[in-house]
Amino acid sequence: MTVALIYKKSAWELFSDSNDTNVSSFILEEESQRDLLQESDLIQKNTISSVENTLLANEIAYKKIYRSSLDQYNLTTFDLIITVGGDGTFLEASHHVKDHTPILGVNSDPARSVGFFCNCDANNFKDFFKTISTQPKISLNRLSLFINESPIGPPVLNDILFANPNPAATTRYQIKSDSYRNSGLLISTAAGSTAWSFQEGIKPLPLESEQFKLLHRGTRNSKPTTTSNVLIRSLTRKGTIFIDGDHCSLPLSIGQQLEIRSGIPIIVMGDINKKRAEFLNRYD
Repeated sequence: MTVALIYKKSAWELFSDSNDTNVSSFILEEESQRDLLQESDLIQKNTISSVENTLLANEIAYKKIYRSSLDQYNLTTFDLIITVGGDGTFLEASHHVKDHTPILGVNSDPARSVGFFCNCDANNFKDFFKTISTQPKISLNRLSLFINESPIGPPVLNDILFANPNPAATTRYQIKSDSYRNSGLLISTAAGSTAWSFQEGIKPLPLESEQFKLLHRGTRNSKPTTTSNVLIRSLTRKGTIFIDGDHCSLPLSIGQQLEIRSGIPIIVMGDINKKRAEFLNRYD
């Protein structure tokens, strides 16, 4: 077995290396916040070490990859992908998974991170890995994007927001014969329907569903719709498609058409349905 071990840098690493004077002043002046950042940094590094030690003890060949350098690697050459971080790290790695290579998320700091896609942490990774061949897996649907019929962007696991890049500006678009003026269109996959759209009050889809939800944000009495294909015509001069958060975005200019279809699934290790049930129970 060969493993791609994908990790993130902690906020402390990013802040302490920053040239931004506001960031450096914040670190110097806010002692309590500095202590929290350093504590989280230590937990993150200990989790990475725990995963590496387990792989070494099992004589597993692995390649350690910083998530911002994923473009340099072909993940199809690995038998397993392990991410160490939170959902952001998992989602970024998922954009580079183009086949059926399974992916396992390890939450590097459970006290501060939801880690919905992460089924392990430093405490249980060793035991999980011992029985990895018998651990449950789930196939989660992703979305494929086409602009003017040409495929574009990575497969989408969580959600898409089409909006004006200025959050105070109006987003204009058309679906079929209906035109909209609002704060943007939110599209959530089944896996992502317990994330942003759930906070907007939308009922989640079953995890195994190949359909997705549409929500017209900032529209009074707007009701979400469920579909497996949608064609959106931009009426916004310089619109933006935000994919799975803020790290990946694409322009969608006025007159261009964005088609969203059910796409390539991804194999995720662990009992995600159990994690979702536990999450939803908190809101019952």
